[in-house]
Amino acid sequence: MTRLEPYLKEIPTWGAIPFEGCRPLLECRAAERLPAEAKAVIVCGFPYYTGEYPGRNLSRYAIVPDYHKVAGELMEQACIRLREAFQREFQWFADNSPIREVDAACRAGLGVRGRNGLLIHPVYGSWLFLGAIVTDLDMETRETEIRSCVGCGACQKACPSGCIGEAGPDPDRCLSAITQKKGELTPEEILLIRKGGLLWGCDRCQEVCPYNREPVLTPIAAFRQEIRPILRREEMTKEIRSRACGFRGPKPLLRNAEILEQSSDC
Repeated sequence: MTRLEPYLKEIPTWGAIPFEGCRPLLECRAAERLPAEAKAVIVCGFPYYTGEYPGRNLSRYAIVPDYHKVAGELMEQACIRLREAFQREFQWFADNSPIREVDAACRAGLGVRGRNGLLIHPVYGSWLFLGAIVTDLDMETRETEIRSCVGCGACQKACPSGCIGEAGPDPDRCLSAITQKKGELTPEEILLIRKGGLLWGCDRCQEVCPYNREPVLTPIAAFRQEIRPILRREEMTKEIRSRACGFRGPKPLLRNAEILEQSSDC
């Protein structure tokens, strides 16, 4: 894989695995972009931890510029260089991907899978976005077995909604997912948002994880610019356009703000 290093130098951590080992693929429209004769997947990691911000009302991944744009730009530039160098097809995916990203990252040697379902990197912990570049280049790959974290149970105990079980998290009960729901919430969901204290997301399971005790700051310059730890009501419509919390529009955020304001008035 050393021949790829000059073309992936702006991606902080990556590894390559055989494409066939990524099956079954996830169903999504983006799968139409897969190379017809795909042979390998370059799994890419994008650290986003930028420090502590007391009083923040957004999950850490939402206080930085939208990772879809940041990671997408870095992978697109890498693909341009790779296509020119090898005259083969390279297609990148971020979030909306047919690749099961955490499984692929574990198999690519980027880290272990936490009980909360997240990848845990040996340097950056779980504060890491994932992406993938799929290619029809016949290249060297290096695959490892999927390994799990130490299983200390800290994330299970700290989870506000109790959604983390022995078999992993229940995404429907995750507080982060609840903050993103559209429409009216149940009384239980409203109480959970008040308990979590954030307009968007939940970092509780990551904050108590022993792998995150000494987090390393992101080396990605774009994530260190225009950090917004506190989102105010009057900023929501405009500001969320450049944040990962913007894909639902302002209504869930405005609803959550009202829930938290009512809580503070009690």
